[in-house]
Amino acid sequence: MVKFTVRAGVWAAAILMAIFIAFKCFWSTPDEIVLNGNVEIHDVNVSFRVPGRIGEILVDEGSMVQEGETLAVLINDTLSAKVKLAEAQLAEARVNLGNAEKNYLRYKGLIKNKSASEKAYDTAETEYKVAAAKVESAKAVHDTAVIDLQDAELKSPVSGVVLTRSFEKGEMVSAGVPVFSIVPSDQTRIKTFATEAVLSKIKCGDEAHVSIVSLPGRTFKGHVGFISPEAEFTPKNIETQELRATLMYRIRVLVDEPAPELKQGMPVTVRF
Repeated sequence: MVKFTVRAGVWAAAILMAIFIAFKCFWSTPDEIVLNGNVEIHDVNVSFRVPGRIGEILVDEGSMVQEGETLAVLINDTLSAKVKLAEAQLAEARVNLGNAEKNYLRYKGLIKNKSASEKAYDTAETEYKVAAAKVESAKAVHDTAVIDLQDAELKSPVSGVVLTRSFEKGEMVSAGVPVFSIVPSDQTRIKTFATEAVLSKIKCGDEAHVSIVSLPGRTFKGHVGFISPEAEFTPKNIETQELRATLMYRIRVLVDEPAPELKQGMPVTVRF
C-alpha cells in the first residue's frame, strides 16, 4: 500500500512537470525587451505678463499646485488706477459719440428736405464716424487695462510640483522673467535608445513598464510616444551595412500616470 502511494505521487509529479513544460513551450510570452534610459522632465517657467512689485507669494518650492491656482500677486494700485482712467475715457468717448450721432441724424433729415448744404452734412457724417472710432479705441484701451489688472495674479498653467522660486515678496519683477519653475505631474518622459534590430520589434503605442533600483518591485506603466526616424551618435554619411546596424535610435516613453518618484535624470529600466 505504501509503495503504491509513493508510486502514485511520483507519477503525479511527473504529470505536473510535463504540463508545466508544455505551458512554457507553447503558451509563454515572447522574451521581453529590456532597455536602459533616463527620466526626462520638461519644467514650465511661469512669469508675470506685466511688470510690478510682488505683494504676495502663495506657494513655495516643493508645493503641489493645481492648474489655475494663484501662485503670486503683484501690488496692483497703478494697474487699478489705469482701469479707472480707461473707464472715464471710454465714458467720455461714448457721450461724444451720442452727440455726434444726434447731429448727424439731424443733418441727414435736413439734407432730404434740402434745408442744409452737402458740406454741412458731410462734416456731420465725418464727425460721427470719428467719434465712433474713438469709442472703439477707448474700449480697446479699457479692455487692455482690465487684462493687465487680471494678470497681476500669477496662475499656474499646469498641475505639478513647484521646482524653484526665484523671487521674494517686495521684489520688483519684469514682465516675462520666470518667477516659478513647475514640473508637470502628467508629463514624465523616459528617454532611451535602441538598435535597429530592437527597433523592428517596437512601435508607437506599445505598452512599456518602467522601474528604478530604489523601488524594487514597483513599476510605472507607460507607452511608446515617439520613435526618432533618424539614428544618433554616428555620422549620417555612414552607408555600410555593418555600421548602419549599430546605429542607435532615440525612443521616448510616456508614463501614463503621475509619478513623483521619478526625478529628472534618474536612471531607469524600461521593459517592453
